[in-house]
Amino acid sequence: MIGKRGVQRDLFDVGNVYPLEMDPKSFYYQLAVAAAQLFKDEEFAFLYKDGGRPSVPPSQLALMTLLQHYTGCSDAEAVARSTYDLRWAAVLGRAAGEPLCAKSTLQLFRAQLEIHAGGHVIFAKSIEEAKAKGKIKEGGVLHLLLDTKPIDGRGAVQDTYNLLGTGIRDLVHALSRGEGQKAKKWAQDHDLGRYFEASVKGSADIDWTDEAARRAFLNEVVVDSRRLLRAAGERLAQWQATESRSVRVRAASRLLEQLLLQDVDEGVNAQGEPQASIKKGTAPGRIPSATDPEQRHGRKSKSKKFTGHKLSVAVDAESQVITDVAVLAGSAGDAEAALDHVNRTEENTGEKVGQTTGDCVFGNAETRQAFAEAGRELKAKVPEEAPNGEYYPKSAFQIDLQNNTVTCPGGQTTEEFHPEKDGSKIFHFGEACQGCPLRGRCTGAAGGRTVRVHWQEKERQEARAYQKTPEGKARLRQRVGVEHALARLGHLGIGQARYVGRAKTLFQAKMVAAVANLRLVWNWEDAMATLEGPPSRNGARVGAVLIALRAVVCALWAAGADQLARRRCVCQDAQCARELSEPRPGAPMRHKPAFRPAF
Repeated sequence: MIGKRGVQRDLFDVGNVYPLEMDPKSFYYQLAVAAAQLFKDEEFAFLYKDGGRPSVPPSQLALMTLLQHYTGCSDAEAVARSTYDLRWAAVLGRAAGEPLCAKSTLQLFRAQLEIHAGGHVIFAKSIEEAKAKGKIKEGGVLHLLLDTKPIDGRGAVQDTYNLLGTGIRDLVHALSRGEGQKAKKWAQDHDLGRYFEASVKGSADIDWTDEAARRAFLNEVVVDSRRLLRAAGERLAQWQATESRSVRVRAASRLLEQLLLQDVDEGVNAQGEPQASIKKGTAPGRIPSATDPEQRHGRKSKSKKFTGHKLSVAVDAESQVITDVAVLAGSAGDAEAALDHVNRTEENTGEKVGQTTGDCVFGNAETRQAFAEAGRELKAKVPEEAPNGEYYPKSAFQIDLQNNTVTCPGGQTTEEFHPEKDGSKIFHFGEACQGCPLRGRCTGAAGGRTVRVHWQEKERQEARAYQKTPEGKARLRQRVGVEHALARLGHLGIGQARYVGRAKTLFQAKMVAAVANLRLVWNWEDAMATLEGPPSRNGARVGAVLIALRAVVCALWAAGADQLARRRCVCQDAQCARELSEPRPGAPMRHKPAFRPAF
């Protein structure tokens, strides 16, 4: 049965017993102030059944989950902090010295959120808070910014030998559990005990510089894998398909089979004996970790590789609020979730998305086509045409899309082309290049010059023209806002997965996105209150006047001392970051050596 937080605070909570004064700008203070209204126990009722004893109030567990992802601590540490950390106790509205819950309770609450909502309830609250405070304007049209960030996976990345060894060990665990035996004993009875060493490769007593020895060892591992897979098949034939033990064995068998197929070439030698060798190159979608099979090799850029997942985020350009997050496979394209972001953003915010902006990877033909078919507007930079060495680039040719002709710099026009599978057209000049005085600057091919016209050539030409206009340049520059959002998420630890699997990593992403949104909204609210609040509000009005006065002094000082040596003002206020002169001899020292105004 769902437990509910009492309206009346405990007599011995932190606020009553300890004169705790937290920094008003800290997340702890902001969350403590908003805690009573941020989460309601009724909003988590779908996670609980009627009857039984009352649970820990889910509103407090939600607050605890936010604090955990803000600090990056473990489950055990989170329980400890709810006991001894006065800041946590203030947020939770409890007395210090008693934990909010057991570690298993926190884990079960997280598991239920992952299964039933993926953490969306808490993430959605951050967007509701942004709308309630006016950070996201009601009835407006959102301008969405998209980008991605690598997430290093939690699973261990292994080579082929240890990868197969882990796959064998996992299948042994599943089989032995289904038969009610200890895994290590079951493995020893079936001559598979060596796979329970710390490292299959490290425990092998062979000369790793000897290729024949390496091949022989790999062959033994592959033979053991096939033998184990046959044993698993026999057990599955005896058990009911719906049994939990059958499900576990089937999943472990499928993983081991996939590891074999992706890394090993299997065959027979002249004597008809099994012979195996490691495949050259990397198979597409290769599984690099048996402990987290959902990890993939990825590449953020030509020089930056990673193994894990890929975070994809959508951010409102005006408010800087993160409106949607997704976790993709590490090998997935950056634009894979682009259109989904737009649709989910409208669901999450209740507002209309007018335009979407991304970098070059979002400007590929497939993504542009998907947005066009959905009636959505996409602005993404199209890469400029690559140089063609010493020859004329494609831009030197006049392409007439309406009449299907291409005219070269020498004035020759061709209508001859052959279509490609993707809809592109390859135009051929052929004999027109024979005897042309510009041939040496145009092509070195014996068959003459060819020009490839993309199947979305019109859209690409329009995009290139738009991004060169002042409006286009200004619009594309706004994409830097999503970089700021990714930086906030990176500061909260999203660069490293806390959990195994993409579903749990998505939960982590939504939690840190919720923290980032709440911090953004509450800091913005405090800034607005400082500028617009009454004079009596903790000197906020006076502070705003002093900031403006400091900027004026710096400007006048800089303007009146051109003949003196100039230095940089490093005032904390951005308006004062300008060139300032040395003070005149005998004049009062308004700046310290670092030139920070000391009012």
